[in-house]
Amino acid sequence: MRAAVLEEFSRPLVIREFDRPPLGPRQILVRMRAAGVCGSDIHMWHGHDPRTPLPIILGHEGVGQVVEVGKSIHPFLSVTGREINPGDRIIWERGVTCGHCYSCAIRQTPNLCPNRWVYGIHRPSSAPPHLVGCYGDHIVLEPNTIVMHLDDYKGPSDALLASTSCSGATAANAIEAAGIQPGDTVLVQGSGPLGLYLMAFARAGGASTVIVVGGSPDSLALAKRLGANLTISYRDTTPDDRADAVRNAAPHGVDTVLESSGKPESISEGISVLRTGGAYVSTGFAVPVGTLPLDPYYDIVRKNLRLQGVWTSHARHLRHALSLVCRNPEPFEGIVTHKFSLDQATDALQAMESRKAIKSAIIMGDS
Repeated sequence: MRAAVLEEFSRPLVIREFDRPPLGPRQILVRMRAAGVCGSDIHMWHGHDPRTPLPIILGHEGVGQVVEVGKSIHPFLSVTGREINPGDRIIWERGVTCGHCYSCAIRQTPNLCPNRWVYGIHRPSSAPPHLVGCYGDHIVLEPNTIVMHLDDYKGPSDALLASTSCSGATAANAIEAAGIQPGDTVLVQGSGPLGLYLMAFARAGGASTVIVVGGSPDSLALAKRLGANLTISYRDTTPDDRADAVRNAAPHGVDTVLESSGKPESISEGISVLRTGGAYVSTGFAVPVGTLPLDPYYDIVRKNLRLQGVWTSHARHLRHALSLVCRNPEPFEGIVTHKFSLDQATDALQAMESRKAIKSAIIMGDS
């Protein structure tokens, strides 16, 4: 079995072979069909994420087909109660949680579980079962992984479905936190995959006007196709230009700002165009980026601002994202602009880093 392994930060991934691992009870061996390349993978590639062990098989967005299920007196069941069997096409919640801590059991926020770990992020490929990331032709899923059958979600390609497991699900979590109401005006900062999902969810949630600020002309064009009313290029405008354009579209200020840019300066820029009593929801910071000045009186208290951070997602958010793309898959397919083989995994990372791709995907075999 083959996988692209990160052995040195900022160096090309290395294709390594692994023996087929013996399965413990209710472990699942999955043949990968597609793996999404997330912006977080770029941070990990360069060693900017403190969670990254070496060597590691990157990739936390994946779709695959079951090869084998480890024997047990208890079957492995999907979230709908159906037994998981060889041949089933599946997607899985990328984070594995303990289920019994305060966050999991009392607050019902398993994405905040202190014991949570993620495929392709936390575990090295040097330790059994080795195949614990999506940049490989196979992956081993642990017994407490949440799994969904994909024959319940027909239409989208494997590559698009893979993107729902992080970008789509995180966007769903942010929308849930934002509390957008019908008729609201929403500003989305960033037009990458996460920003595009935020924009589409905002429209689906009833927002009457959605404004997107981004960089890539291709991604801004796709935002229009997905329902954005106004797109603004930060490459061709100043902060004052952008503020004027937003205020022209929303004279009383926007109701909600959804941040996906990962740029600290976006926060003060977004707060400046929020209406009094509005909400600023930040999703785009995957690694530490430093600090920024805010005036607590003018920027937060006097404005009666709700400032909300969003960390990752959980299974219900993945389900929401799957449902969203299945309603009308065709425009969403434009999110995945570049596809690569497993041997081209480094090229897939580079395409994302250079912003050549809106979204890269690694396609396995005949998928």
